Amino acid sequence: AKQETRYIDNNGFNPAWYDTLQFTIHVPELALVRFVVEDYDKTSKNDFVGQFTLPFTCIQPGYRHIHLLSKDGTGIPPSSLFVNVRITKLT
Repeated sequence: AKQETRYIDNNGFNPAWYDTLQFTIHVPELALVRFVVEDYDKTSKNDFVGQFTLPFTCIQPGYRHIHLLSKDGTGIPPSSLFVNVRITKLT
């Protein structure tokens, strides 16, 4: 499954989304979560900024910093995403 937040105009240094994304995961042992950041552009293709992928089973609930990596896997200091993760079981 794939979801996107809305884009933030003219605030590349400290954007805040306050969006909630929800997913239903059927096989958590095989699921990967990928965070991708792009520079939104109305007139051309969005530019890749950074990404980070991790297994769902490694995600801990609460407030977390997701440190972004370049396409070749090197760190991009000091870029990170500050996220709040909540995991609930469906009954």
